[in-house]
Amino acid sequence: METVMKKGRGESALSKEQRLKAAGVLDIEILEVYDYWLLKMRPGRTRVPALDHKRRLKVASAIADYGIQECIRAIDGCAASDFHMGRNKANKRYDDLELIFRDQDHVERFLSFTNQDLEGDW
Repeated sequence: METVMKKGRGESALSKEQRLKAAGVLDIEILEVYDYWLLKMRPGRTRVPALDHKRRLKVASAIADYGIQECIRAIDGCAASDFHMGRNKANKRYDDLELIFRDQDHVERFLSFTNQDLEGDW
C-alpha cells in the first residue's frame, strides 16, 4: 500500500523574515519586553502565558525593527485601547504579545494609541 505524504504549506514569507531578524536579538532583550508585558497586562497573576517559540519570535522581530523602548510603548498603546482591553461587545481582551507584535502594521497601530509625544523630548 502506497502512502501519500501531504505537502505542507511551508514557512510564510513573513515568518521567514521575522525569524531572520529575530536571530540577532538577545534573550535578555526579549525577556525585558515580556516581563514588561506581564507587569502591564497580567499584574498579580500566578498563571501567565508562557514565552513560547511564537511569542519569542514576534517579540524579537519587533525589537529588531523598533527597539525595546518602542516595543514597550506598543504594549502601553494596547493597554490604552478600550477595545483591546475587553471593553467591547464580546467583553474579550485582545492583548496577547503575539497580537501586539504580529507584524509592523499591528506594532504601528498600537504605537499610535499612545499619547506620548516624542518630539518634545528633542
